[in-house]
Formats: sequence, structure tokens, C-alpha cells
Amino acid sequence: MRRPVWMLAGAVVLSLLPVTLSGCGITCACASTPDPNWTPQPINAGQAAFYAAKVAGRASGTIDNPSMTAIPMNGPNGRAFFQATAADFVAFVDSTSGSVVEVVLEDQLPNDATVSTSASDARTAAEAFMQRAGNVEGLSASALVVRQADVTAYRVDWNESDATHTATFSVWVNASTGSVFAYVDLRIQLSLTPPIVGRDRATKLAIAAIGIPGETVTSVDLAITFPLTGSQQSLWEVALGVPTALVSVDAVTGEAMIVKS
Repeated sequence: MRRPVWMLAGAVVLSLLPVTLSGCGITCACASTPDPNWTPQPINAGQAAFYAAKVAGRASGTIDNPSMTAIPMNGPNGRAFFQATAADFVAFVDSTSGSVVEVVLEDQLPNDATVSTSASDARTAAEAFMQRAGNVEGLSASALVVRQADVTAYRVDWNESDATHTATFSVWVNASTGSVFAYVDLRIQLSLTPPIVGRDRATKLAIAAIGIPGETVTSVDLAITFPLTGSQQSLWEVALGVPTALVSVDAVTGEAMIVKS
């Protein structure tokens, strides 16, 4: 009589296992394993792309055939990441745990200093995003206005009740449109600073740096890297005119540097 019970219990465990792994990769809020020697298996590029798209709310396709692509890269402090990309979208996924540690929606980045969204509405938008991104139960949220490089955004942080703890998650909201444009998981304590300057604003800053009003813009691309310093670097690479001039615009500070003229 014990054998059928054992077989049934085994079937239940096997049926639950894929769901548990998927949940850990997407929300990073799973309970710890009772085995102290257990370590998560590294994820593959397809899983990284699928998890990133799901957290960003741009999910389509399946885990075996995701709608976006992912490539391995070195993140801060040499940590192994996947960079998942699609049109106007980039995300970084920890290759060991499957945690989506940063999401940037390029087409939602602020381009001006207009504040048309209240702090309450920004928090509501951030909370809706976090329903896909992570478990914030027991955490308190606060919204802070950030103004720099002539653009304005809200940063909504989730913290533990103990004020001595740093933020656990941050969601960035465009103060003009009310749309979420970035998400950062701060729990692994890496130097992740999402871009805040949008494509249009970066283009204006690049043209101003060249000093030729009305200069033709041939391409604008956002490049996010992690130099040896371990801190994130986000640059808009703006190509202008003929012969081609290239200007790098810091997507955090708005500082423009002429690379080629």
C-alpha cells in the first residue's frame, strides 16, 4: 500500500519543480532551499530573454522561443550577466540566479523637465510594475523627485521598515508621461544606476556640443557597459552630419563629449 503513495508524492514534486524554478528566475522571491549545499543552476540565454521580457511587461513567445535575444556579458565586479535586448528595450539578468536586476525602456525615458504626473500616480505606476518584478510585501514605498540634465523623473524606492537599511528595489517613472522607464533590483548591492536622459534630450545636448544648430542626426544609440571600476556607464552615442561627428552624451548626467569631429 505504500508504493502508490510514494509514486503519487513523487509525481506531485516533479510537477511543481518547473514552476518553482520559473518563479525564482522571474520574481527572485522564492524560499531558500533546505539543502545548504544546493546552488542554482546557471540559466541559458533563452531563459534570460524570457524572464526579462516578462518583468518588463513586454512578454511574448515562450521560454524556448522568446521574443527577444540575450547575450552573455561581464557585469559589475566581474559578475556574469546576460544582456537581453529588443527594440527600445534592454535588461540585465544574473546568469546564476535568473534574477532580472535592471530593466530600461528606452522609449519611455524623460526628454524634458515637465511634471504632469503626481507623486501618488507615479507610485501607483511603480506598484503596478512591481507586481511582475518582485515581492514587496512588508516593504514601504516612497517617491522622490529627481531633476537633472533638464529632465525630471520620480524614483520610487521600496525599503524595509528599519530606516538603517538601503532601498531594496527602485522603479523610475517619467514625470511628464507617468510611464515607468527603469527598474533596479538593489538587493545584490551592485553599482547599478539606470539612465534618465531620453533620446531626444540627448540629441539636443549633442547638437549643442557640436555648436552647429540644425545639424543632421544620422543615428542615436544607447550603450550600457560596466567598466573595470564596477559602476554602470550609460552613454548615448549620437552621430551627426557629414563628415560624421560623434558625440557621447552621459545618459545620467547629460554631460556631452565630442569623440570625433
